[in-house]
Amino acid sequence: MLRISLFNFFYYWIVSMINAFLPLLFRFKGLSPAQIGIVLSVGPIVAIFSQPFWGVISDKRQTVKNIILFLLLATLITGLAVFFSPTMSILILMMMIFHFFMSPIQPLLDSLSTVFSKEKGISYGSIRVWGSIGFAIASFVLGNLIGGIGIEYLWIIYSIIMIGVLFLATRLMDPVVERKPLTKIGFQRAFRNLRFLFFLIAILFIAIPHRMNDSMLALYLKSLGASEGRIGLAWTFSALSEAPVVAIMYLLMRRIPLLVLLGMAGSFYTGRWFLYGLLSDPMMIIYSQALHSVTFAIFMVSALQYIAKIIPEEMLATGQTAYYATFNGLATIIGSAAGGYLMDLYGGGFIYKIGAISAFIGTVLFIILYAKDRSLQKRVQAT
Repeated sequence: MLRISLFNFFYYWIVSMINAFLPLLFRFKGLSPAQIGIVLSVGPIVAIFSQPFWGVISDKRQTVKNIILFLLLATLITGLAVFFSPTMSILILMMMIFHFFMSPIQPLLDSLSTVFSKEKGISYGSIRVWGSIGFAIASFVLGNLIGGIGIEYLWIIYSIIMIGVLFLATRLMDPVVERKPLTKIGFQRAFRNLRFLFFLIAILFIAIPHRMNDSMLALYLKSLGASEGRIGLAWTFSALSEAPVVAIMYLLMRRIPLLVLLGMAGSFYTGRWFLYGLLSDPMMIIYSQALHSVTFAIFMVSALQYIAKIIPEEMLATGQTAYYATFNGLATIIGSAAGGYLMDLYGGGFIYKIGAISAFIGTVLFIILYAKDRSLQKRVQAT
């Protein structure tokens, strides 16, 4: 457990760097919010295909560790190419290649953590919480470090941390479990599951404003006068608030149905984005990032557990990567591109109000899915 927890902890330093500070680097280089939105959205176009692709390879080869090792090495190399891209067109190309290798790592890591937790009889949250703690500490440390040395030296920090994460990946172990071989029939079962497809649509409406916030929050706070240190603090608040909720999710899931938890998270998301749309004080928005605890923490753990419930066992990694292709891929494309464009036209407050509407639609879809599941259960019990 120590190895995979430690890997989660430091891998999320990379996630923090990409989410919180890469948009600021692009702004430093002179890109507008609309251009940054385009740059951040093109990579996930590739992620829509790369995440299921690497998930299928992982299932077929019966290994997650070796795939993660290869992807990390490729991410290190292509990430440096992103930092030194001289033109907009080259930057867009490098971001697409970068995401082809980086975007599958998180779902594969979650798959590894899920299987490991089942094998050892521990909760998934007790492993994943270390990622949240790592993200929180990284956001605070990196925010102050970058504020001191300058955002232009981000590539040095990135290289050092990536090399450390690569070393930790060599210490990971694939779980010793009996896994059914990947079959064409199993693959078809996963993607012909109408309940799963409806679930992904609901995920999309929740994920669009979430990913928009990931891309645009730093720019929005910067436009309101926040420093790099305070922007890092915003991500620290979100991750610190997430950690305890992730740790106790196994208790909540014993008492509350997964779809009810997802509906609750959607309701909290709706309120969170509407609040962001009303606030103009950057510190109030930074403090409000603590709402991450009752939105993303509940949402992420419940969604992954629901997938494990409705997807065939041999397709677990594929099902989870399909979820991430929706959450980190399609939602990022829409959220980043539309968010940057609308922010240029109407300002940050407007895009968060639109985000609240999207989250509300997703919440309604989860309620419908729960009602359908309940109806099906009653019919089964009646027979």
